[in-house]
Amino acid sequence: MSQLGASFRAHVLQTSIPGCTIEQLDDEHIQLKTEHALGAVNFYDFGEGLPEVVELSIVDPDVPDEPKFFLHFELDDEDRAEELFSEMTDELQQDERYRTTRVLLCCTAGLTTTMFANKLQEAAKTLSLDYSFEALPLAQAQEEGGAYDAVLLAPQVGYQRKAVAESFPDAAVVQIPAKVFASYDAGACLKMVMHLVDDNTMVPAGEDGELKLVRDLANDKCIMIIICTQSPRNGWFGWRIYKKGAMVARGSVTKRFPSWRDIDDILATLHVQGWQISGLDAIGIAVPGVVNDGVVAFSGHSGLENYDLGKSISERYGVKVYVENSANASAVGCYVSQDTYDSVVLHTQQTGHLAGGQGIVVDGHLLRGRINYAGQLGPLYRAFYGPERDFERAWTPDGMCEIVARTLVADITLVAPEAIYVAVDLVYDMDALRIEIARYFGDEKGFIPDIFRVENNRELVALGMMALCLQKMQHHRHKGKA
Repeated sequence: MSQLGASFRAHVLQTSIPGCTIEQLDDEHIQLKTEHALGAVNFYDFGEGLPEVVELSIVDPDVPDEPKFFLHFELDDEDRAEELFSEMTDELQQDERYRTTRVLLCCTAGLTTTMFANKLQEAAKTLSLDYSFEALPLAQAQEEGGAYDAVLLAPQVGYQRKAVAESFPDAAVVQIPAKVFASYDAGACLKMVMHLVDDNTMVPAGEDGELKLVRDLANDKCIMIIICTQSPRNGWFGWRIYKKGAMVARGSVTKRFPSWRDIDDILATLHVQGWQISGLDAIGIAVPGVVNDGVVAFSGHSGLENYDLGKSISERYGVKVYVENSANASAVGCYVSQDTYDSVVLHTQQTGHLAGGQGIVVDGHLLRGRINYAGQLGPLYRAFYGPERDFERAWTPDGMCEIVARTLVADITLVAPEAIYVAVDLVYDMDALRIEIARYFGDEKGFIPDIFRVENNRELVALGMMALCLQKMQHHRHKGKA
């Protein structure tokens, strides 16, 4: 054990955390326990001359496979180690994050929602999710109140969403899409709830869980992909390493607020574990917001703005680094995962948000525009609806369908894509979306393209980011020869 390792262990054991007991199980394992959560500080030795790797994690003991906080870092900087441990101790004291996620379903009499709630409870149990689903008549629910994370309204009472939201100010209140409710589609409804309260999972696609490159892209490279997202409860970095297009390693970091230093920790830890980061052909990083030459100009994510991610990592590890907007990467994923459509639009929008983001591929080429602003839809929303900010429409399927339809009308008339991919939780019925779009086309309905719902957006981001890395490396090689 190094002097730094001994010092950090002593720091952990001497830390006072209200309501938490700290116990050293052995030299490599320290346990932290509160009434609702279980934390661990684990140490890994990878050989003489190499720094230890520290793993920090917090789980709900009832759902140990879904970490609330999880990361690894190289123990070579005591200040950084203590900073990360401080973040962990802050999380341990957020007891409300480690109780059962409570979801209430409401309809007029509570009968249909009771049956649906039972089906959702069975689905959550099968997936080992610590979710509790209850059902009440709407009037009774508003009278009694309660501490719920989400309130789901049956379509027939969806018009009362605003009043219900006032009765449950701490809950996400949404109307269940009619198609989901009519078919008692527990899987679709459960995904919607997960996105509302804690979206930190990669949704698998296909039998082996991966989408595949269909387009003819030469791929003999070793590429690492890092995806950053922010949900209402957690920040999340997911990473993957691909060799010749096949995934050979994956992992993630889960914490309240992500920052560029978390990416550095991921890479440093992999280096200690034996991965030759400098031996990678490229690293691709997908983040929300406007990205200019590797710099995240704006994203709304603490710690990521105005930092030259590409240059910093490239200089430290001597590897090509490409940073791209997540929606752009997803649109490229839509393009390279099939060979039927050459011009596609990917539209993504979070529940409760008045404007979404888009990635646009035209004739096989990603459309970025001046200073990479293409696909930023905030001003377009304000042009459609004026300066007023009516958030209500973004919490209902009908309202969200209207917002998305108007945006896609603009895409169809200006870009004329062959296919549109929609990654919006509340817009579940693509037939209803097509009907809404058709209202604006009159006798020109034949120009409306094929429209598909996306169930696996993060998979598309990962695949598209890999394809972008391949394209950029090929472009640079050809440019160099010229």
